[in-house]
Amino acid sequence: MGQINKLFITFFIILVPLKAQEKIQTFRGTSLIHMPSTEDLEKGMIDFRFNHRFGNAKSTLDSFFGMDGGANNQLSLDYGITDKWSVGIARTSQYKTYEVRTKVKIFSQNEGFPITVSLFGVVGQETSKKDIYYPYYIQPPPTGISIVDSKLKIELNEYETSLEDRRSYLSSLLISRHFGEIFSLQLSGIYVHRNFVKSSLGNTRLGLSVGSKLKLTKNMDFVLEAIFTPKRDYVGENYRDLDQDSELGLKNMSAEEINSNFTENLPQAYLRNVVLDKKVPYLYTPFSFGIDYETSGHVFQIFITNNRTLAHTQLLRGADFDYQKKDWTLGFNIHRIFD
Repeated sequence: MGQINKLFITFFIILVPLKAQEKIQTFRGTSLIHMPSTEDLEKGMIDFRFNHRFGNAKSTLDSFFGMDGGANNQLSLDYGITDKWSVGIARTSQYKTYEVRTKVKIFSQNEGFPITVSLFGVVGQETSKKDIYYPYYIQPPPTGISIVDSKLKIELNEYETSLEDRRSYLSSLLISRHFGEIFSLQLSGIYVHRNFVKSSLGNTRLGLSVGSKLKLTKNMDFVLEAIFTPKRDYVGENYRDLDQDSELGLKNMSAEEINSNFTENLPQAYLRNVVLDKKVPYLYTPFSFGIDYETSGHVFQIFITNNRTLAHTQLLRGADFDYQKKDWTLGFNIHRIFD
């Protein structure tokens, strides 16, 4: 926790006044699609945001492009304390997640400096209750009553996560550059720490967001963003069971099962553990693209994405849908700026 606290302290000790320069607008709003942009709120300004992700749009008209499915929503509010420092809060429906966040601009792109650099930090708290079941840890002796045996097994191997378990932290270094009047690029290095994770996952994870803007008209841009991380979350609750799965409803054979009768079991072991072996399923790489439109104090962002996640501390877990299976969803962000 000491290292995490140091990350957030840096937001308050690197507020170095810079020489005033003509401001370059790299992006239209304070967000790309998922991660924040390096754009600032001026002192005293408020950015009220409504973000929305629909359900799976694979069946198109049958589900009306995913609008008939369950949606993930977020309401957020950011306030400019200075021209370079803002703070905000957000509430997301998925896992009933609350976030407190802050962003500080360190350097601005101008004639004397080629890039814009900002720091971004978030504390996220999931408030929906979650129980973790470990079916292979404690095996109570049988009582002879199946209902009682089943209930004992569940209660002895079930863990109810606490609020502290469901707390996460994110810090990010945002680096952007405006190339002429048409193209902008942003790279965002991401560090996430989760207090509690499923088995076989690390508490900390690194990632990289790559976002860009292509100016189409005076008020409209084409934008895209992808988020990369070496390891995303797997789909399911029990890694051990998933890792033992084979096709045709079979299970991989253990070393003990193979060695019990080496001659007869070897062909069967090869078939189950190699030929029919199922890889552990993981979530997908988030990739999104769409349009930004700016008008009268609003920024409208409408896009296609494979990721329904909205809370920043959950972005490195991976995307819900696989484009190769024609799974995708529609999303939008609406910014309203108040002076």
